[in-house]
Amino acid sequence: MTTIKLRVSDKIVDNVMWLLGQFKSDDLEVITTDSTFVANQNYLRNELELVESGKSKSISIDKLDEILEKAIQEYED
Repeated sequence: MTTIKLRVSDKIVDNVMWLLGQFKSDDLEVITTDSTFVANQNYLRNELELVESGKSKSISIDKLDEILEKAIQEYED
């Protein structure tokens, strides 16, 4: 199956939804995007822009492991 995204005017959304409802569920599924999806999409878009612009900081797996081990040791006892 192919997924497409449509932006539909409020004036015709009911007509479009009616039309889409005429197809069998095996052939077409209406997928709604929720606010969590949109928020995640915006967050990831911003993160990608930081990476592409060179403004993001990254560390190696080894450095992350070192940082996490120190944090665990602090709270272990």
